[in-house]
Amino acid sequence: MANFDPIAQMLTIIRNGIQAKKKFVIIDSSNLKKDIVRILHEENFITKYSVLEPSEKDDRKFEEIKIYLRYVNDFESVIKGLQKISKPSKRVYVDSNNIPVVLNHIGIAILSTNKGVLIDRDARKYNVGGEYICKIW
Repeated sequence: MANFDPIAQMLTIIRNGIQAKKKFVIIDSSNLKKDIVRILHEENFITKYSVLEPSEKDDRKFEEIKIYLRYVNDFESVIKGLQKISKPSKRVYVDSNNIPVVLNHIGIAILSTNKGVLIDRDARKYNVGGEYICKIW
């Protein structure tokens, strides 16, 4: 079955990894996913990440991203929730005046803008809007 929403699949893999208390998860790579994972690392939602290059030795045909999940106090995840907002069937766009606040600035909203993939705080600073991809808290 084809995957029509790779970002939703990525968020689901992370969510399932957290519920199973995994140390890391591996997802297929794309530029948008790399940007989202970079933001998760910069905002301290994950410990670290690495891009795994294709390798015949490991039977890896495509580039993948290994995400090390972050836990505190006996496997309590730093990530409490992930929600995909914009979907292939219904894209959600916000202008610079209507950028959402996630849980009174405890969480972040991730937007795809003409200045790249940004979190809500940076999008307000640069006064740009864009596609509201997801929110994480």
